[in-house]
Amino acid sequence: MKDRIIKVGVIGAGFMGAMHARVYQQLYGVEVIGIADPDVARCEALKQWIPAVQCFSDYQEMLALPDLDMVSICTKDDFHLAPALAAAKAGKHIFLEKPIAATLEDGRAIVDAARDAGVRLGIGFLLRFDPRYSRAREIIASGEAGEISHIAARRNSPAIEGPARYGGSLPLPLHVTVHDVDMVLWLLKHTRPVTVYAQTTNKRLGHLGTEDAVFAIIRFADGAVVNLESSWALPAGSRTLLDAKMSILTTGGLFEVECGESGLYYASEEMNRYIDTQHWPLSQGEIKGDLREELMAFISDLRSGGTSVATGEEAGEALRITLAIMDSARSGEIVHV
Repeated sequence: MKDRIIKVGVIGAGFMGAMHARVYQQLYGVEVIGIADPDVARCEALKQWIPAVQCFSDYQEMLALPDLDMVSICTKDDFHLAPALAAAKAGKHIFLEKPIAATLEDGRAIVDAARDAGVRLGIGFLLRFDPRYSRAREIIASGEAGEISHIAARRNSPAIEGPARYGGSLPLPLHVTVHDVDMVLWLLKHTRPVTVYAQTTNKRLGHLGTEDAVFAIIRFADGAVVNLESSWALPAGSRTLLDAKMSILTTGGLFEVECGESGLYYASEEMNRYIDTQHWPLSQGEIKGDLREELMAFISDLRSGGTSVATGEEAGEALRITLAIMDSARSGEIVHV
């Protein structure tokens, strides 16, 4: 695989799956040969960028392609298990969008299946490829800034984003908070979480079956404390589609990662908003940013045998803590993890 074209398939051609397919097709030495989605029209729409791609309504048919090397799985969170197990059984490497699954049992089954089949499993935690977060982590890991004392993170967006796209079918913590949970665990890799306490508020989005916001406090064994805030209930007129920030207080300094003001602001008669320049910006006809860096890194891992994206085990830990946040919010009690 080191010196040949890597043949890729995508399972799930919704918002993220379509971007995965387009990014892979942009990469040198990579070819998208199949896209599987029960709504075949989604695949057909991607032929304007990938004219020769084969479309499948059943991912099992795509997995039977003998020259397929790997798949990106971009289905909804609670539909990860079956395609992941099938891909592992077929001997295909797997890149799986976060979270690894919606339950710990499914997550463990995916990790076990990939290990037993001898295929690579990477999980799509995008923030690891945002240079602002990764550079802060490098400085902290060097010891230059001392030890982490406190982290505060928020990740909020308007109701016209997540709730509109997913129809309330995905819990807010599993789809949003898990990003910051993974980043916090990555930053505090030397220690472990011990307790979680969370509360939710629900005055706007309850009819969709999701929360307006979740607030969580996580204490780690070394004494570090983390505050997390996630919301899908900002008004449609918000100046940014992602109001995200992380403050990291250490014994020797302070880091602030500001993601709301992207550096590119646009105002018209109808709207005024900061435009994404980091995660998956469209520039010069191509999707760039963190998503491209992440998928390039997984392709590089396949060629080199390295590990630069989140592993299944790391994703399982992020899922465990996120589910503990949901359990605490339901019970109103501190959860020991």
